[in-house]
Amino acid sequence: DFNPNKYSEVKDLRSFSNNTIFTAYEPGSVFKPITMSAGIDLGLVSPNTTFVDPCARTINKFTIHNAQNKCYGTQTMTQVLENSINTGIIFIEEKIGRERFEKYAKKYGFGEKTGIELGPESAGDISSLERKGEIFGAVGSFGQGLTVTPLQIAAAYSAIANQGILPKPFIVAETRYPNGKKEITEPVKNEAVISARSAKLVSGMLTSVVENHYKLAKIKGYYVAGKTGTAQIAENGKYSDDRTNHTFAGFAPATNPQFVLVVKYEEPQRKWAEQTSLYVFRDLMKFALQYYMVPNDK
Repeated sequence: DFNPNKYSEVKDLRSFSNNTIFTAYEPGSVFKPITMSAGIDLGLVSPNTTFVDPCARTINKFTIHNAQNKCYGTQTMTQVLENSINTGIIFIEEKIGRERFEKYAKKYGFGEKTGIELGPESAGDISSLERKGEIFGAVGSFGQGLTVTPLQIAAAYSAIANQGILPKPFIVAETRYPNGKKEITEPVKNEAVISARSAKLVSGMLTSVVENHYKLAKIKGYYVAGKTGTAQIAENGKYSDDRTNHTFAGFAPATNPQFVLVVKYEEPQRKWAEQTSLYVFRDLMKFALQYYMVPNDK
């Protein structure tokens, strides 16, 4: 965004903002695994639980459709993630109940700053989940009506990858002093957001998403777990028909995760996240796995 060698010549101070932590946005369907994990953790659904897609849902006078107005018929919960079915995620959120759904969102760290040693950091905003009206929980279940930062998404996916344990992100690995003393940063051990079993099940579902639906994110020799999000941008109290943000979040190797990666595009020319963020995710993740010589798991 700016040339560090010509720091004083920057005309727009927004160039200095770190969008990974400063710019909160509505993430869209990349949030669906969070809702799914809560439903699985509570024992309300399993990967093979089925539901019949009603094609659209009218809640508090608002009608919610699936992307491109598609209708899927009978689907498993794994297929709900594979096909990114809005009505299927609402089905889960209604089983959870909004109070418990909000509780899980907070357990994942949404609505609070991560505390990373960078700034300024946004906490995002999930206060819509406290408002009256079933519509707020319904749209929140698929990542609309609430805002998060890319780093919060990365941390949440890290919890799914790490047996349900939410990590506290940090930058400095160790501090070295002139006298030779070293201070190594010890990772903060948080309590589990979801059980290890729930995390493993959701990891398997996200692996199925990539294997069966996002072939552009596949990396030879590795199982990859991930999900896209194509979110309409809110403007003047309604959602734009042509302005969207794209996100892909995932981790690899899926059976023994070493890296979590989030790729975000702001208002790209192409319409769907599959057309933008998957390419960058694949190339960066492939490079990381090869550079660190991570063993194949496939």
